[in-house]
Amino acid sequence: MGKGEIMEDMGMTDLQFKSWLRQIIRRLEEAESEDSKEKTDIKLDELLKDLREDLQG
Repeated sequence: MGKGEIMEDMGMTDLQFKSWLRQIIRRLEEAESEDSKEKTDIKLDELLKDLREDLQG
């Protein structure tokens, strides 16, 4: 079973997975660019919450 087959078995194509990673990277960059630690922490907490929800399905 190749990499592409594994991803499709998981319900996501390579293109969809790359798009999902781009969204995560963008959100991390947005958090990094915040002007205060508190705002950065809020954005990171939101991202962590969303990722945990994705894992739980």
